Amino acid sequence: MMITKCFRNYLKKGGLVLMLSIASVLSFGLIVDANAQQPLIFNESMFNTMLINPAYTGTREVFTVSALGRRQWVGINGAPTSESISANSPLRRSKSSMGFNLMNEHFGVTSRTGLYYNYAYRIKVGNGRGGIRNKGRGPGIGKLSFGMSGGFDLRFSDWTNVVTGDPINSDPEFYYDSGTKFEPNFGAGAYFNNDKYYIGLSIPRFLLWSDNPKEQSNELSVRLGDIAYYLIAGAVYDLSREVKVRPSILFKWLPNSSFQADFNTNLIFKERYTIGATYRTSSSFAVLAQIYITRQFSFGYSYDYSFSELRGFSSGSHEILLQYEFGFNIKSSNPRYF
Repeated sequence: MMITKCFRNYLKKGGLVLMLSIASVLSFGLIVDANAQQPLIFNESMFNTMLINPAYTGTREVFTVSALGRRQWVGINGAPTSESISANSPLRRSKSSMGFNLMNEHFGVTSRTGLYYNYAYRIKVGNGRGGIRNKGRGPGIGKLSFGMSGGFDLRFSDWTNVVTGDPINSDPEFYYDSGTKFEPNFGAGAYFNNDKYYIGLSIPRFLLWSDNPKEQSNELSVRLGDIAYYLIAGAVYDLSREVKVRPSILFKWLPNSSFQADFNTNLIFKERYTIGATYRTSSSFAVLAQIYITRQFSFGYSYDYSFSELRGFSSGSHEILLQYEFGFNIKSSNPRYF
């Protein structure tokens, strides 16, 4: 393809991966001009980046199934609870990958269930021999992926459970529930990685749907400034033969409202055990651990504590990750860190 050749030529000369990633996704966002429906965010999203960036689909190069569960702000009535099951795989003899995310979330009087399908197309950049099974992920080169996601949420809000100040003369807007609302959405992203580092930019949701209790309908917002942009980056370095350090960042930016940053550092021991910590600028701190029970099956746990006003009402948040990789047959000298 002509486009593929152009990418390769530019990257050979200057390594413009970041520029291509940012330009492609931002230009897409300018065309759509819509509001972002927020996806589920987990402390352990670094182990399943597909939840916030569809371009990550298939990058582990095997059929991978992941399950995540989160209980946030334990001790507070109506606090968010979230579950996610996802699967993705590269297509055989193809540069394409496909996957899906099935998500469920409950917060306050609202529950939401979503199903999204992902598609990603990956191209080899640079030249030289590949580092993992000679597929173009060796030092100095990598793969650039562009992804799209599309699907829907089914959302229900029981406004009759809202407690108002005056139970006798309560607001008539809360006399009804919302009914089940069908809310389509889509997202896009770009992602580059090799054996040493990765970087990605994404807009997981372009559209925002909200309830209008009085009219018993849902409304679509179309303000560009409310789209959420996600930038992720990370790397891995050797501390010794058996210990590696993997720092990473996640930036979430909504131009009209907020900016949030996650700073994470993980230590990897014998390529089997991982412990780490994350600081989030929204006043919370998390610790996490992951263990490969077998070379294909891993288990992770995370606990985070909020330093905000909620700390007097909640004992913290808990999160569990289960992940299984089918057809795992690469050598231990070339493990997957991203």
